[in-house]
Amino acid sequence: MWVVIPVKPFIYAKSRLAHLLQEPERAALARVMLEDLLGTLALCERATGVLLVGQPAALGEIAQRHGCKVLAEEERGLSRAVTQAAVSLTARGMPSMLMLPGDIPLAGAHEIDTLIARHEQTGGVTLVSDREGFGTNALAVDLPCRVPFLFGRESFAAHCAAAREAGLAVQALDLPGISFDIDLPEDLRDLMSYDSEAQTLAYLTARGLITRPQAQSAW
Repeated sequence: MWVVIPVKPFIYAKSRLAHLLQEPERAALARVMLEDLLGTLALCERATGVLLVGQPAALGEIAQRHGCKVLAEEERGLSRAVTQAAVSLTARGMPSMLMLPGDIPLAGAHEIDTLIARHEQTGGVTLVSDREGFGTNALAVDLPCRVPFLFGRESFAAHCAAAREAGLAVQALDLPGISFDIDLPEDLRDLMSYDSEAQTLAYLTARGLITRPQAQSAW
């Protein structure tokens, strides 16, 4: 299954961390989180390709190092970027795709392979929510896609409802590493409590941006 990762320009990323991190630090954080995810995807047995949707000039070097493809974003906005990717992959005869965000540094290869395997068994729509249960942190769909992409604060419920309205099977999986995205200062503080080899933790620790408490094991 192809994995789609929409990538906002790093300089504009993580604005809700502005009072904690300076703009260059937020840009570096967004980049290193993406690198963590790409490194994890390289270990996945069921991910057959990775498509980054964003600005080719900013993503070219990263894509080359990780063996990814880049699709130049035509319109800004997460839902538009994922829709564009779905159309592109459908045109190339791909049967399905998985959308993942670039800010889930604790996502594990086993989690991603599990998600893909479960989707391949049932088809329809397979989702993972964020930690609060409101947003959509992973979304696997068959192609051509029969549901709209409705990313936003209440997107998890919206995607489930849209899939059911289209008569598609819906399965929601509990995968903690995928659910753990980084948007708010408290997310960073929680992240630093985990014992993980993720580059994101090493970056934050090395620069003293976040104090690291007693670590617990990652998933």
